[in-house]
Amino acid sequence: MENLSTAIQSHQPLVVGSVGNHRALKLPIEASDCDLVELRLDTLGTGPDIRQFAENQRASHPLLLTARHPDEGGSHDLSSLQRAKILTDFLPLGSLLDLELRSLPEMGVLWEEARDRGLIRISSWHDFERCPSQSELRETIAAMAEAGASVAKCAFWLGCPADLQRIAESLENPPLPLALMGMGPLAPSSRLLAAHFGSVLNYGYLGEDPTAPGQWPVRLLREAISISS
Repeated sequence: MENLSTAIQSHQPLVVGSVGNHRALKLPIEASDCDLVELRLDTLGTGPDIRQFAENQRASHPLLLTARHPDEGGSHDLSSLQRAKILTDFLPLGSLLDLELRSLPEMGVLWEEARDRGLIRISSWHDFERCPSQSELRETIAAMAEAGASVAKCAFWLGCPADLQRIAESLENPPLPLALMGMGPLAPSSRLLAAHFGSVLNYGYLGEDPTAPGQWPVRLLREAISISS
């Protein structure tokens, strides 16, 4: 955990392998494929196969726990109470927790428990329809820092090449480590750009299906970041 925290604080571009369906659980994951593994618990659920996978995988990769809000890409229309229970059940297996900025008022107990357990806390925000203004993005990141996040994650739609500038601008002297990424047709190029300028968590997918629009297969993302860095 100390090495992971150090890597994040030094703005190293880490690669996250996201697991969002049960087929991906059956595929081998090499230690070199990614730096950490995200469990999308809103799509995976909490069955015994998920827990067994988490217990086995944590030996080689830190686990990032996510149960996404329905309005920010989450599956199965889970309530805050349901999501909090799922995440609480998996906290002993996790090294990182992702909660949306909008979820913190309702899930503050979980947020504080994650801190007390020593998990790295990620506050996130997603917009699948538009690119935010620079001032809006700056205010969102500041609110995440105020909430005690170790990482601010922002993912948003990129409608034109000029929107890529929003990512580059935000990564200049941020108040805390950022994980920035675009969604939509320009998403693949935006993810390489963000990693190059210091985005600390860079998401690809494990298995056959992406967990967000514009994700790279994780092995290809890792290779591309290695070549471009």
